[in-house]
Amino acid sequence: MSTLLDQLTSCVSPERLRDLTLELVRIPSPTGDSVDVTAFYTETVRGLGLPVEMLTDYPESPSTIARWENTPDGPTITLDGHVDTIHADHVPPYVEGERIYGRGAGDMKSGIAAMIEATRVLIENDVRLRGNLILATHSLHEAPVGHMEGLKALIARGDVFVDAAIVAECGFDTLPIRGKGQCLFEIEITREGEVLHENVARPRGVSNPLEQAARLAHRMLQRHEELSVHADPLIGPETYFLGQIHGGDFYNRVPTRAFMNGTYRYLPDKDWPDVYREVDAQIAAIDWPADITVTRKLFGNGLGYQVSPEAGIVQALRNAYHTIVGRELPLEGNLSVSDVNVIAREAGIPVVAHGTGSTTSHADLEWVDLPNIVRTTKVFIATILNYLGVEEGS
Repeated sequence: MSTLLDQLTSCVSPERLRDLTLELVRIPSPTGDSVDVTAFYTETVRGLGLPVEMLTDYPESPSTIARWENTPDGPTITLDGHVDTIHADHVPPYVEGERIYGRGAGDMKSGIAAMIEATRVLIENDVRLRGNLILATHSLHEAPVGHMEGLKALIARGDVFVDAAIVAECGFDTLPIRGKGQCLFEIEITREGEVLHENVARPRGVSNPLEQAARLAHRMLQRHEELSVHADPLIGPETYFLGQIHGGDFYNRVPTRAFMNGTYRYLPDKDWPDVYREVDAQIAAIDWPADITVTRKLFGNGLGYQVSPEAGIVQALRNAYHTIVGRELPLEGNLSVSDVNVIAREAGIPVVAHGTGSTTSHADLEWVDLPNIVRTTKVFIATILNYLGVEEGS
């Protein structure tokens, strides 16, 4: 195996990875508009000789499935990635030294490039796996525009996420096996009537939606402190975070509407009904004035998850990392939501995250280092060999 692995990893091309990552980044793909980048990705994978099925359940955000099936009854590993990026301006993509800049460079088009290159190396070296490899891509990942619809549609098919999966982002020098879930809340606080001067509104007993939003914000911050005393060893306590509070148009005019949003992040033992009850309890804790109406919307991009450290894919990745990098891959928790949350909870299979080491996801200037993409590609190859095994003579 070591001789074969040495042969395969020597075939990983930094130049090809650089060029492919840059080409992917050059194609804009903000969430909800990923047709062009998916078309480019599809043609690239077809160039490896693999059939690619494109799903158009969401026409502007297509998903793809590419299958390299060697043993119909053998185990299957799925490499997964999202091709959409956040809606944020970025300078035009460029390369400087060994660093690739551009929106999506780290999140997560370099991971997509590593998936393709690892598969290319295996195919071109005629490796006969004792199982099957699937490449899956999708969009509608980035909230608040997307809510994992593309990934959930792939999972619902039942034949894409079968035995184990690797998500090509997040963990790099650690392996998250336990992660928080995330609830995005949007709350609108309104009253009927017109905008009034404060000195007219107060004598009439007219409520100020902004003041009511402040009361709810205070309650959520209190709840955040209450939760802080119950910390999980790997992922800490459950948390509330306030992202925006809006309302009003002038310093002494009482508005008719206030809006607030933020997140509630929770532990893996929670299900959606638990999440709804938790957030609704904070709203119900306020004694709302009679002229105030409160409307809330709750969105979730993934429940919390737990993956056994003894799972085969966990062991395969940790052994691969040790072989390629030369040190142990420590287990940890993850505070952010990724595809891992959805795959673990909704597909019900062991799943790991291993990305390309970028720390600039969603930043004003996003970049990834080429040596890290190369390293991750090699780790993917070693993990696939460890998990599936190879036929004699490969």
